[in-house]
Amino acid sequence: MPQFFKFVITTLLWLSIAGTGKVTVAETVTREGVHLRLTSDIPDARLLDDLVSSFDAAVPQWLAFWGFPPERGSGWRIDGYLMADSDAFRRSGDLPASVPNFKNGFATPTAIWVNRQSSDYYNRHLILHEGVHALAFELFGGGGPSWYMEGTAELLATHRDRPASFYLPNSDPGEGNGAANGMLAQADTQFEINELPRSRDESSMWGRYRVIEQRRNADTLPTLASVMRLPNNLEGDVDSYTWCWAASLMFTSYPDTQDAFIAAAKNGRDQSPSFTTRFFREIGDQWPALRARWQLWIHDLEYGFDRDRYRVELSTDDPRYDDVPKILAIDSRKGWQSAGVWFPAGTIRLRPSGQCVIVAKESLGNDAGRDEEATLLQRDWVSTPAGITVHFHRGAPIGQLQVCVLPVPSADLKEVNALDIRPLDSRNATAVHSASAGVTSSAEAVHTVQIDRPSWLLFRVHDVPGDDGRYQRADNRGGYQVQVSR
Repeated sequence: MPQFFKFVITTLLWLSIAGTGKVTVAETVTREGVHLRLTSDIPDARLLDDLVSSFDAAVPQWLAFWGFPPERGSGWRIDGYLMADSDAFRRSGDLPASVPNFKNGFATPTAIWVNRQSSDYYNRHLILHEGVHALAFELFGGGGPSWYMEGTAELLATHRDRPASFYLPNSDPGEGNGAANGMLAQADTQFEINELPRSRDESSMWGRYRVIEQRRNADTLPTLASVMRLPNNLEGDVDSYTWCWAASLMFTSYPDTQDAFIAAAKNGRDQSPSFTTRFFREIGDQWPALRARWQLWIHDLEYGFDRDRYRVELSTDDPRYDDVPKILAIDSRKGWQSAGVWFPAGTIRLRPSGQCVIVAKESLGNDAGRDEEATLLQRDWVSTPAGITVHFHRGAPIGQLQVCVLPVPSADLKEVNALDIRPLDSRNATAVHSASAGVTSSAEAVHTVQIDRPSWLLFRVHDVPGDDGRYQRADNRGGYQVQVSR
């Protein structure tokens, strides 16, 4: 081989070897929004446009949540990074060495970083979650201790996903901004935060309801006090984030705690226990009722949960039962409903009656797969307190009238006890089941409930939560009556 060619080959080989030591910079694309400049190594323009437009739509809502006018966000803008290869962003300097390693996301006052997830929903949730942290830095100098900081970020990052069909057909995902193309992450043009996902399909990887269900089945649910004592570094622990979110959702769903929770944000620089102490002073007079609400809250949280339908009116100001018989109307469209009084130890007699529509015929459709179902699909399903055994939810027939004996929690409560739920299904009377209508009817019966210590009595018509599908609480009509006496 001529000497010249040996020289050329040797030189190229040396350059190739030397090149392996150079810093590799990820190829990135950037999308510009009003409040977010998003850079990513993911070549999916439609996803990035959606994330930027959703973020921009969320900012005015975050400001409104904290009581600020929209113009307070004028000029506020941060950098964001959605990373498939975080190491490449480290090497390029876009992810500074001063930022510690993290599992899913991290925020500073001027920038947020999120590791790519396999779900569009969860990518969006994390971008919004870290954005809440960044805005809290801007407005309050911080987000407070972990239970409050992460709970608020989770609360203001939850949203409803849009169906795939919502994207404009035949549109070029690389042209323009997602907002201009209408590609917001919700099934209408108004993207809303603090909206609870209705199904697992529309909130892939979110997983909060799964955590609650697992702990509920294992009877290991945390107390409200233990949630408010979580350490300041949660290190991306999904369980802890779940309880922070559930507590924040409850506090902001009740008028007597909502204002105090939102106002606490102004103390965001303080991550010490004194933050929680100040908050407790604002709500402490209702603490026994809040702990009782918490037991009901985390028992009911699941897909389809509606904070308005499941808000329970319990208060330490409720009067003592005066032993005078009273008749309660139990609305089939709501969750647990209190008798409005607390009961001392003793025996209570309950006499249920009435009937209600538990499945409206409009929800059934005309898609019967078998001839014997045709009758069911042509009429409302009317239930008595025994319920309808055609469909069960969490082990009990829909339409069943239930009572819950909920003791006023003692100060030394260390764990959340399983709820004491009993069916008022007239088992002591003759029951007749109609196979054609799927309805159980029975003679009137009197039930006795023994109360061992001061307690509230709660009632509900058992049903599936949610507002769409064949079985749903939202299409119910009417309710039952319960006579309460000694």
